[in-house]
Amino acid sequence: MHNKIGEYAAALQDLPPEPGAIIVDHRSDVSTRFMIAYALTQYAAWVGIFAPVVLTIALKVSHMTSAAEKGEQLAAVLAIGAFGAMAAAPIWGAISDRTKSRFGRRKLWVVMGSLFLFVGLLIMAQSESIAVLGIGWLICQIGSNATQAALNAVMPDVVPDHQQGRMSALLGLTVNLAFLSAMFITRFTTGDNMAMFLVPWLPGPIAIAFFLTTFKDRPAGAVTPFRATDLLRTFWVNPILYPDFAWAFASRFLLFFANAFFMTYQLYFLTDHIGIGENDVVGFMFYCALMTTVLTLVFTPLSGYVSDRIGRRKPLVLGAGLVAAAGLLGISTATVPVQFILWAAVFGIGIAVYYAVDIALCASVLPHPDNAAKDMAVIQIANSLPQSLAPMAAPLILAIGAGVGPNYPAIFVAASIAGVIGALAILPIRKSR
Repeated sequence: MHNKIGEYAAALQDLPPEPGAIIVDHRSDVSTRFMIAYALTQYAAWVGIFAPVVLTIALKVSHMTSAAEKGEQLAAVLAIGAFGAMAAAPIWGAISDRTKSRFGRRKLWVVMGSLFLFVGLLIMAQSESIAVLGIGWLICQIGSNATQAALNAVMPDVVPDHQQGRMSALLGLTVNLAFLSAMFITRFTTGDNMAMFLVPWLPGPIAIAFFLTTFKDRPAGAVTPFRATDLLRTFWVNPILYPDFAWAFASRFLLFFANAFFMTYQLYFLTDHIGIGENDVVGFMFYCALMTTVLTLVFTPLSGYVSDRIGRRKPLVLGAGLVAAAGLLGISTATVPVQFILWAAVFGIGIAVYYAVDIALCASVLPHPDNAAKDMAVIQIANSLPQSLAPMAAPLILAIGAGVGPNYPAIFVAASIAGVIGALAILPIRKSR
């Protein structure tokens, strides 16, 4: 009888709250110092992982293989890492939720993840084959996702609802700033394998050291041991019981699928389709990212302020997703550099605002606030899985109507379609307005 009661109690914990239930927010307001430190740490974490995603892996692959093979080989390397990221994110989240270290359940894994990332980057820098490059990238993704699982959980753990829009906007800014910084650093390190991979990692330890002093890590409560049967549960949130969470996941997955196409294939689009030389393309991408970042510095904080002011997330997320999709469609029509710059700026603004406000939306639909790292890590799958699936789908898309070479514009058309569907997936969400 006692076991039956325990089973019923466990089942009830999986049920969503009753409609209209009053939920009291016991989290204290966070300081400006905390917000800055949190954003700087997220920025540094992105710089370390963006440099290889956007540039250094593609450059290294192009030097290891022929022009005809580089697209497929790049896809293979990125797919290995992305599958590792998909598996690692929820597992790290579940481990973080159960951690009872005196350093806290989030702080420890922010540090450990950064160290894993360093090891992976070192292996990639010294690699002389595609296989070793892929192994290094796998380790990088495992480390990066340990850091991200812990960082993502800090928002629902520490930041009260009425500050989450502004905090999300600051975190959203870090994406474009990190992208720009990765471009800037790579301009000066291209040609030196060790510097090209390791220098972008260096801001991480500095930012983390500052961040760890700004908040008291929320201790783990009474937790159950992590059993083998719990492994599969870390990847699962019931979409019938929690449809809002499922729709938020679907929207994020599709927008990040679109973003994965942009991040992975913009270099080859510029060199092979528009005709920018390899010696000039890094500089061009930097100036393109610079213009986009300047614009997002205006739109992203404004979106966070408006979101908190009106108490609504969905209209901004929907609009931003559609703007990003329009930018991708425009890129597909670009035949000269200036057209690419303009449409990339449209895409950059859309995806930055989407990311900024969508973080708060996702945090508001978590099934179990006490397991925030695990649930946010499931959301992280929506970030990482597209990095694997997009390169796998790319060869089929590149072959559509291809003549002399791969059909790179088709990649961006497909990305735009994914973006539109992802934006519309926000509409059925009911828990967040």
